[in-house]
Amino acid sequence: MSVSGNDAHAFLQSMITNDMDLLQSQNSIYAALLTPQGKVISTFFVVTNPDGGFFLDCPTGAFETLLKRLTMFRLRADVQLNDLSDKLQLLVSDQKSDVLCFADPRNQAMGFRCLVPVNTKKLPHDKENLRLKLILPEQDIDYQSSEVFPSDINMDLQNGIAWKKGCYVGQEVVSRMKRRGNIKKRTVLAKFTEHAPKAGCEIIAGKAKLGHLLSSFEHLALAMIRTDRVAKIEAGEITADGQPISLTAPMENTK
Repeated sequence: MSVSGNDAHAFLQSMITNDMDLLQSQNSIYAALLTPQGKVISTFFVVTNPDGGFFLDCPTGAFETLLKRLTMFRLRADVQLNDLSDKLQLLVSDQKSDVLCFADPRNQAMGFRCLVPVNTKKLPHDKENLRLKLILPEQDIDYQSSEVFPSDINMDLQNGIAWKKGCYVGQEVVSRMKRRGNIKKRTVLAKFTEHAPKAGCEIIAGKAKLGHLLSSFEHLALAMIRTDRVAKIEAGEITADGQPISLTAPMENTK
């Protein structure tokens, strides 16, 4: 969708988790719109439109909800919101082209996201294995709208939250969780010796449930786990579907 008008910058600044002022030195940011309770309605990438305003590159499942929520909060601001899903589509590429492309702000190793006209031929790419290795959960695949907090999906570690920009919807909850060290869940990488079980499979240690698997590819999978419980488990005790697994926590991406 496009967000344009004289108040577009200020409007988004007051609504989303990241700092719109970063777009003065880069052409995209990773962010989310939250519920007042701090749950993620939708993640998205805010991209500077060379012709003025911004594009939001957002997941399909939450698109209508996101558009409706932004429209509701617009009030009398000079902001126009337009659905461009019948005009533009996303193409993921290893190389930057002449169209509007931006490096994935979560982790530049994921390559470029390009906004191209609908029906543009998509180039083959194999990013799923890399996405899991980089521990980048995706909405509509690993979680749904209003199910998770930003820290559950590592937004605080992957350039998705600005801690010093001021208020936005859900900011008090997110700030309190960080300030009190009350982050009990994370998305992590699970490695199997054999093919990874299907999504939803429980991760256990003895009789304790630690979490469940999300998307998988070959012997890798993303998993949502209780970090407070895992810290008490000895190495080698964790299994899923009878297979022993190793878990790798995400590292903070400071770029």
